[in-house]
Amino acid sequence: MTFATTLTLLRILLVPLFAGALLYHREYHEEGYSGFAWYYAAVALFALAALTDGVDGWIARQFNQRSRLGRILDPIADKLLLVTGIVLLGTIGVAGKGRLPLWFPVLVVSRDLILVSGTLFLGTLLHNYDFVKPHWTGKVCTFFQIAVVLVGLLLPGNSSTWPILWAAGAMTSLSLVIYLKQGWYLFHQTNYGNSTQQ
Repeated sequence: MTFATTLTLLRILLVPLFAGALLYHREYHEEGYSGFAWYYAAVALFALAALTDGVDGWIARQFNQRSRLGRILDPIADKLLLVTGIVLLGTIGVAGKGRLPLWFPVLVVSRDLILVSGTLFLGTLLHNYDFVKPHWTGKVCTFFQIAVVLVGLLLPGNSSTWPILWAAGAMTSLSLVIYLKQGWYLFHQTNYGNSTQQ
């Protein structure tokens, strides 16, 4: 348990707090109250969680705190934070201000479900899950998805955020294609994949 891994665990714990603050903001707004304290709490909690995403990776590299647990927890923490934010902002949005278009959370969730299913399938065939190699498109995709959540929180429903939204959608789609190609190649390296070609 390194300090970098502790920050990753903190990010996981911040996810339900962020979701709760956004939901409470909506509830208060529907009851006729402003609920701005909960709104600002949601923004601050997401910003803090996003900050730990960069800091834990930097600490792990600079102070040689890489660990197997960290490699497992870091992408889980990222996905929990981003998918929670994107789904909430695409469904309930920011009360009284607007929400993300529904196609974006559908795209993000579909991509992640496909990749997780493919990883589990290939891992079962290979009897090993260490084959997953990060691709630069995945990192850029994560950056744009964080940007989408930030603009979805700070500027919900604002047409000026559409370029960021479309860029995030394009990178999400591109990274899905890249990872599917990698998975297809790995599948054909397995005995099962070779037998289907014969």
